[in-house]
Amino acid sequence: MGIAEKKPDTLCAIQGAQAQHYEQQVRLLMSGELPAGWQWIASSRDTAVAVTTVEPLVYYKEFLPRNSFERVKALLRGNRCERARRQGDILRAEGLPTPDLLCWGKGRQNAFLITRGFSGIGFFHYVKSHYAVPLSPEQIREKRLLLAKAGALLGSMHRQGIVHGDLRQNNLLVSKEGEDFLFTLIDNESNRKWPHIPRSQIIKNLVQFAIFSDNLLSRSDLLRLFAAYSASYPRFAGLRKRQLLQIVHSRSQARNLEIKVKGEIRATCRSFTTENFQGKFVADSIVDQQLARGVDPAQWFCQTGQTLKHDKNITVKLLSGPGGELIAKRFTSKNLLYYAKIWLKKERTLRLWEMSHCFQALGLPVAAPLGYVLEGRGPWRTVSYFYSRHLAGARDLVVIGREKKEHFPAWLKKKGIIARLARLLAILHNNGLCHGDTKWANILADSGSGQFWLIDLDGAGRLSSALDRRVRKDLSRFLVDMIETGLPRSLQEEFVAEYCRLRRLNRNLVQTEITPHIDKTLARHRKKRRAPG
Repeated sequence: MGIAEKKPDTLCAIQGAQAQHYEQQVRLLMSGELPAGWQWIASSRDTAVAVTTVEPLVYYKEFLPRNSFERVKALLRGNRCERARRQGDILRAEGLPTPDLLCWGKGRQNAFLITRGFSGIGFFHYVKSHYAVPLSPEQIREKRLLLAKAGALLGSMHRQGIVHGDLRQNNLLVSKEGEDFLFTLIDNESNRKWPHIPRSQIIKNLVQFAIFSDNLLSRSDLLRLFAAYSASYPRFAGLRKRQLLQIVHSRSQARNLEIKVKGEIRATCRSFTTENFQGKFVADSIVDQQLARGVDPAQWFCQTGQTLKHDKNITVKLLSGPGGELIAKRFTSKNLLYYAKIWLKKERTLRLWEMSHCFQALGLPVAAPLGYVLEGRGPWRTVSYFYSRHLAGARDLVVIGREKKEHFPAWLKKKGIIARLARLLAILHNNGLCHGDTKWANILADSGSGQFWLIDLDGAGRLSSALDRRVRKDLSRFLVDMIETGLPRSLQEEFVAEYCRLRRLNRNLVQTEITPHIDKTLARHRKKRRAPG
């Protein structure tokens, strides 16, 4: 809540049609006091917002300092209050709904404005409070009308060349009047008017509005909203329209998942900090219990355990702790790319931690993440550790294939491995994520039950489109192992067909897109096998 960050200020100037009426109330609000008939309301950290408790409904918004760069922006583009006034005037001139401005001004430190109130609530809160399932036929009709009206408004805004700076759902207020819905756009200070809006800006706005953390809007709901948007702003048609919708859906799903995962991590994990180590771990896990005993993570890794893999930058060990065994991966490197990733907080350990939780949240089988530890301080640290559940008895598909030999295709068919993996990748890609390295060595399975798990998620990441390079890599890398193992072509076709069915993609198009990647990988493997030594 922004009021917690607000410091007392003194009014220096106030102007506008109702400046005289609100001057004394503004003096109190700027000093941090509430006039009679006002109350503070929740807001972002960089604003302090108050509203009247009696009619007429009026909002006070004070813009708090964000960072030192904000002063530079203010010199070039005006402060946030000036930008909000300017962008509000543009919206009103184009006939788009936004609150009327009553007065504005500045103190010694911050600027403020007062706007006429709107008796509505944020779009997200409106949907959540009025359309929780199951819905009656009347609620279904109302919800569809709401989506159509909102989509048409967004299309009208873009048709006028305006991109909203922060189009999250609660920045579009909704009110129901009779059988119709009324809207108003708020938080307009970052808006921008374009002669011709770049496609990237359109995608940005649509993704912002499609992020519903509680999954309140289904795919069908988003299609209805997008249909109304396209009717109001018919810039995209045919294949371009489908591609736009696929990108928006994929990115919004990935963002929804990220919000969900962050909430789960906050609820189930603890932070760990000592003089030389920092990290997170799952509460009451083996890692939690081991660190609670004061064990040094570096000594625990170096002095105990069976080494499963070792190369220049990665060492994998099977470690024992209170209550069982776990897999520990140590990452080490000293090149410039590694340091750059540390500075950008994109290092492999953190990505592996995040992606493991994302996969879990989607219900995809992975070795459960137990924690991570970063060794050292500052941007020059070179060692980190990642801990995950030990999948006792599981072996990768390459090993199982060698053991079963000619019975391997029959085993895959009996256990439904190929179709299940196709569905897994379809779910993953539909939610805007990729694995990054789907070779069979990264798929562990129980040869008895047929249960399988994905491992080595440090190459996983987010997608930019429905069939981008990383999607094609996921599919082609899995198919390469099918081809090199000599599996029947029918199993390869089953994999592609099931994947395309669940993603609603054209099978011939997908096959055409991935074939060059398959040929390139096969050629690289043949060359590697022919190499001496």
